[in-house]
Amino acid sequence: MSGDPMNSTPPPRAPDADSLPAVPPAEDTLRGREFLEPRPSGSGSLLSKAPLPDGRGSSLSQPLRVDSPQVVLPHARVKELHPLWVTWFAHPFANWFWFYFGFVAALSGSNMKYPSLGPVIIVSWLTGHLVNAKHPWGEIKLLLASMGMGYVCDSIITLMGVLKFHEPTTWWCPIPLWMAMMWPNFAATLNSSMKWLRGRYQLGAIMGAIAGPFSYYGGVKWGSVDLGWGFWPAMIVIGVEWALAMPTLLWLSARWVPEAEVRGQGAGVSQA
Repeated sequence: MSGDPMNSTPPPRAPDADSLPAVPPAEDTLRGREFLEPRPSGSGSLLSKAPLPDGRGSSLSQPLRVDSPQVVLPHARVKELHPLWVTWFAHPFANWFWFYFGFVAALSGSNMKYPSLGPVIIVSWLTGHLVNAKHPWGEIKLLLASMGMGYVCDSIITLMGVLKFHEPTTWWCPIPLWMAMMWPNFAATLNSSMKWLRGRYQLGAIMGAIAGPFSYYGGVKWGSVDLGWGFWPAMIVIGVEWALAMPTLLWLSARWVPEAEVRGQGAGVSQA
């Protein structure tokens, strides 16, 4: 023992730090300290190693991936593509074409003794119009209201003797079906090819007073209807009828079909 005077052996000394052999550091310590420099631009990623605790007091290095910054493009509106058959009814030009086609089919069918031709053509294209309409229930109400109003107005002037049809009629049904179908055939254009008239009631009244009589006169020239009062008296009566009917149809259209949907009708339609 170091405190025993009888023992002549000197006590051991602690070794110097310089005399001890070099011990390599632990692998975990090296991993915790090393750091990989960033790769040159264009490599796509950076790799680094950071010590993570494992819950037992030691450090575990895990590779971390840092992606290179990506360029964020501003949001661009993607144009919606529609099938070709949709453009046959949804586009304003197609809408006007089908209106005119139904008008000619009704007059031609009456003249060729096929009065049902016009209603069949009109109902067919109106079905496609409703399928592609953004507010179909409003369109349906507008079409039905226009047909009822046209039936009443044309029946009144027919009973007055202004119009004379070739088809057999009665007092409770003084006009043929193809004539009544002319009104929804026209009303289907108010929210598409003629939507620029929306809210312009005075302009609509003027256009109705001018274009209405000439459309009836077209039926006279086609041989589908005759005028019973002479040319000018009949034109004046029909002009007054449509000067009142046109603003009414525009008002019903504005009431049942929202403004935003009318503005977007037929917009962005393209072929797929």
